Amino acid sequence: MKLKHLLAIILFCVSFQGLAQQPKILPQFTFFKLDGKSFTNKDLKTDKDNLLILFDCTCEHCQRELKLLNANYAQFKNTNIYLITLDEAYIIPQFFQTYAKGLNTKPNVTVLQDKNHLFILTFLPSVYPAMYLYSKANKLITYHSGDGSIKKILPAVKK
Repeated sequence: MKLKHLLAIILFCVSFQGLAQQPKILPQFTFFKLDGKSFTNKDLKTDKDNLLILFDCTCEHCQRELKLLNANYAQFKNTNIYLITLDEAYIIPQFFQTYAKGLNTKPNVTVLQDKNHLFILTFLPSVYPAMYLYSKANKLITYHSGDGSIKKILPAVKK
């Protein structure tokens, strides 16, 4: 739990200093499915654009944005969605039950854990939630973070 708070402080400091430069090409990573199996950038589907979202179950902004994503899911059906969190596995189902019921069970949605706490150091988000839309060719289309990110990312998803 302490490491999670340290990473949040690093996230804030990088954002505050304006040093964050999001990767233009999808970086290599290893996250974990909720069943404990590893999931790397090589496991991403290549049939559609890929939306990676870093969220925190206790973050009010994340709760609102994923609720909005769930409400507008029809507009995201043609995008692969990867929801990544540093949270422990036991709290994740409760998050979806409360804020985005059923989103985690959609066919194009995969929930992942960042057990090694590398997302922040690799992707350099500015604040929670952080959303990265990558093309089928793994090139960054757009990045948005914080409140209003779902609405900002929609025009790129609709293309």
